[in-house]
Amino acid sequence: MNRHFSDARYYFRRGFDHLYTGLKEESEPLRRRIMEAMGREMDEEEMGPQSRRERVEYGARRAATRGRRAARKVRRRVERTE
Repeated sequence: MNRHFSDARYYFRRGFDHLYTGLKEESEPLRRRIMEAMGREMDEEEMGPQSRRERVEYGARRAATRGRRAARKVRRRVERTE
């Protein structure tokens, strides 16, 4: 992959991250109103990780969970074929 493609991929990913963050910030008041109407309160934990370290730790936990789920699915498939 030449430099142009790697640069384009980098900026595409950064743009997507900014889009996701912007949409999350814009939809937060609406989400709060919906949660209040349903009778639920939003905890700080529900809002998700805030600092960079929290996001990395959250991502690591999520990746581990997804890995275990994938391994479980593979085991089930192998057991069915035997």
